[in-house]
Amino acid sequence: MGPVFAQDGDAPATPAQQLDDLRGQLDGVEKAMKANDITDGQIDDLRTQANDISGKAGKVSGSMQGTRDAAKARLDQLGPPPTGGNKEPPEVVQARRDAQKAFDAIDGQIKQADAMGLEALQTANALSDLRRTRFQDRISRQTYSPLSRPFWSEPAKAFPRDSANMRDFATQARADIADSWTNGNRTALVSCVLLGLLLMTAVRFWIESRVRSLTANRMPPGRLRRSALIVGITLTSALTTGLGTQLLYIGLNWRDTFSDETNEVAKAIVRLVFFGAFIAGLGRALISAKRPSWRLPPISDETALSLRRFPMLFSLAVVVFYFLRVLNRIVGTSLAAEVLTSSLQAVVLTILTALALIRLSRTHKAVEEGSTEPPRPIWASLFIAAAWVAIVASWVGLLAGFIAFASWMAGQVVWTLIVIAAIYLAMRLVDDLFETLLSEKGPMSARAQAIFGTHPKLLDQAGVLLSGVSRLALFLFGVTAVISGFGAGTSDILDLASKIQQVKIAGVPLAPTQILVGIGVFFVGLLAVRVVKSWMADQYLPRTSLDPGMRTSLTTLLGYVGIVIVVSIALLSLGLSLQNIAWVASALSVGIGFGLQAIVQNFISGLILLAERPVKVGDWVVLDDAEGDIRRINVRATEIQVADRSTIIVPNSSFITKPVRNMTMANPQGRVLIKLPMPLDSDPVAVRDHVLEAMQGHQGVSEAPAPSVTLDSIDRAAMTFSITCYVGSPRDVGGVKSDLLFDIIARLRGADIPLLRPQDLVLRTGGSMQDIAGPTGAGAPKASTDPES
Repeated sequence: MGPVFAQDGDAPATPAQQLDDLRGQLDGVEKAMKANDITDGQIDDLRTQANDISGKAGKVSGSMQGTRDAAKARLDQLGPPPTGGNKEPPEVVQARRDAQKAFDAIDGQIKQADAMGLEALQTANALSDLRRTRFQDRISRQTYSPLSRPFWSEPAKAFPRDSANMRDFATQARADIADSWTNGNRTALVSCVLLGLLLMTAVRFWIESRVRSLTANRMPPGRLRRSALIVGITLTSALTTGLGTQLLYIGLNWRDTFSDETNEVAKAIVRLVFFGAFIAGLGRALISAKRPSWRLPPISDETALSLRRFPMLFSLAVVVFYFLRVLNRIVGTSLAAEVLTSSLQAVVLTILTALALIRLSRTHKAVEEGSTEPPRPIWASLFIAAAWVAIVASWVGLLAGFIAFASWMAGQVVWTLIVIAAIYLAMRLVDDLFETLLSEKGPMSARAQAIFGTHPKLLDQAGVLLSGVSRLALFLFGVTAVISGFGAGTSDILDLASKIQQVKIAGVPLAPTQILVGIGVFFVGLLAVRVVKSWMADQYLPRTSLDPGMRTSLTTLLGYVGIVIVVSIALLSLGLSLQNIAWVASALSVGIGFGLQAIVQNFISGLILLAERPVKVGDWVVLDDAEGDIRRINVRATEIQVADRSTIIVPNSSFITKPVRNMTMANPQGRVLIKLPMPLDSDPVAVRDHVLEAMQGHQGVSEAPAPSVTLDSIDRAAMTFSITCYVGSPRDVGGVKSDLLFDIIARLRGADIPLLRPQDLVLRTGGSMQDIAGPTGAGAPKASTDPES
């Protein structure tokens, strides 16, 4: 059904009336956007109205599609007029005319609605362009540098007029406050003031104590207690202070005694106090300098103590400077006063940020030497580096006279810091919440399993997935908040470089904007792939029933696929179409065919190994002279750790083209085989019994298959026993075999069973020549075997 607009009566508006209403709204938007004194907030409101008109026009068009189809079907049913002089009844001719007229009318309305939707969309785009243009003009406007004399002389010249305007506003504000006491409701004023002060002091501390009590006594044990406590303290600080200020404003303006200027300033104060209380409460709760057990970020006590005053300092700076900006706009101070205020804002915010980063760096280095603080996350290092770059850029812009740019850059750093802190707290709360409710080892796991009736492992996986989706949504919300900070986006900054002439590289036109976007997409994509791989390897896959080798293979494959997707998106963002990418690939294929055959062969072989998994991480393999554990399967080669703890790098193609013996693929057990030669006069039954006792007494020998001792062969010198047993892993074969040999030798010697010795050649001397020669008279010495010699 289409949209229904309000009319004087109860009947819904017709499509024609709806289109007339939308046309009037669109004309009003187009007229308002041409005003010279239009503000940024009004532009945003008009852009929202234009988008809303475009959507409503689309709904009107969609609602009439069925009527047009019916009219078209009626017209097709009547068919075209006859030819060749044939006549048809007059009622058929009239019916065809009426059907054609109805179809033309509804088709015209649909085309009108589609055209109006397109016009509204173009108007919204024009407003977006106007917003970006105003933003670019504002931050690219150059004034006097603080190093020049006019920068200080201009405010001095305008000071008399600005001070007069400020005195007039102060007089008006005092009169409004006095009027609220004289002509207003004194009971309401006193009550609101007292309630506001009470809410910001006693009620706030009482609520915080109740939050601590509830989280400690009513919530299940676990990390959720801490994250819920921090969120409770943050919201308590913001809500009590903000609502208390709101009560003060309501009491003073109970009967709308404030003038327009005073009322606007008072509302701005309420909003700023609310936001400043949120900043202070958030920072105080996260740092928790006096209560380390509450602290969520992995920072040391020294770092927390060094940063404990900065949340309040940042809160005061934000409130004061944005209040001065609102006051300058309402009072109508000179441009020199606004420039001076923006310069002070840039200086104060950058100095506060720099001091906080310096203290953080000093304490981190000091603690790093004692190894009591975990390593800093990569995103934190990237933000710190970006903050220093922004601080330097702000100071360069300030000294060069780009005051608006310097102020915007300093404010953007502080705003990004606030967004990161809030998103970090929200992510920790989400993780702890799902871990408590759905984790297999969580305190509420049994209750959740009873409610949902699922396997604990599946419930645990669902919790990790929900946590990951929530974290992704929060991350996207944080990125949007950072980009939209101060009413501008990243595209607004990149548009500053769009005026530079495009350059062509290999016939492909590339603008600086496209290059910056491509580089940004590439590095952000790589960071996202790394985060997803880490989440899969550390959180999700360990909760599945997959073995470690399969988990590693899936994580590696995910990394390869992610890199390919990131590179493709980066190339597309550079302006390379799929056809251009195909041309590049075909050009590279020539070089691949000649010089990169081995690399490509190993790469494809690596993908086959990860997909088919004939060998996986953790397998014990034998390949040519290499025998050991597979530690890692890379894109080109596989790492095998051998017995001496060294690593052999084997190309992946060797696993595809050569015979590979996988000792742990089908059966993870290892076999111990010992060949034991014994003298012919030994008792074989006694030997077998002693050997079986040795194997049965070793804890590393498996009971199934059972150990066995067989008489393998008998020759002129000895009889050979074949001793076989199985152990839990091929890696244990060497150690168990050595233990068994020690034990078998000790048992046989303890039972006085002789072991086989090598044959010796003994020459007996001391007799006559006849005795030596023997009865045959042979001159050769007589050889005898003496096992005891």
